[in-house]
Amino acid sequence: MNTIVTIGRGPVAAAVLAVLLGACVGAGSQPTSSPEPTATPEASTRPTLAPSPAPPLTQSFTSTLHGISVSYPEGWTAQAATEPWTDRTFPLLFLVPQADFLYDQTLTDHLFLTMASQPIADSTPQEWVAEQMASDEGCAATEPIAVDGATGLIGADGCNVAAVTTAGRGYWIELLTSGDEPSVGSTYDLAWFEEVLATVQLQPEDAVE
Repeated sequence: MNTIVTIGRGPVAAAVLAVLLGACVGAGSQPTSSPEPTATPEASTRPTLAPSPAPPLTQSFTSTLHGISVSYPEGWTAQAATEPWTDRTFPLLFLVPQADFLYDQTLTDHLFLTMASQPIADSTPQEWVAEQMASDEGCAATEPIAVDGATGLIGADGCNVAAVTTAGRGYWIELLTSGDEPSVGSTYDLAWFEEVLATVQLQPEDAVE
């Protein structure tokens, strides 16, 4: 049997009806929860490593072909020139036979010293030095320097090249650091290059013509 409930009329009936409707609506709806806020990760910063100090200049190299001796770091390799440097202004590329090379065994052509010499012939010392420095496009700015009493020019603004003359012979000394290794350039900078130059001894009388 179906039972019909009669609520009647009036304020009481209206209140009862409201309660019944609210119960029905509440039963059919599900509570919703707002998503938890996602925490934003803090940006991580990569630590900046201080450049390693350069090893001491405990090794000595003497070039019998170019008439020059110099101190260089332990752990480096020395390759002596086997041919004279006869061209006036050509780039002394890594391990060409016309120059002496002192280089880091691990970094090789990313860190090395180059040395070469030649008679200045009929050029004045100033002319020869200026010609050599002009052959390096990165050496637009230069400063005077003395290497073992010989005067000449040294590059500035990242150009680690020195050109000097003595007794009718010109000397080219260069430190090359690759831009692919920024930390290397921070360690082996102009100040370090000048430390190397302070150990140089020029012996033009011993050079091979």
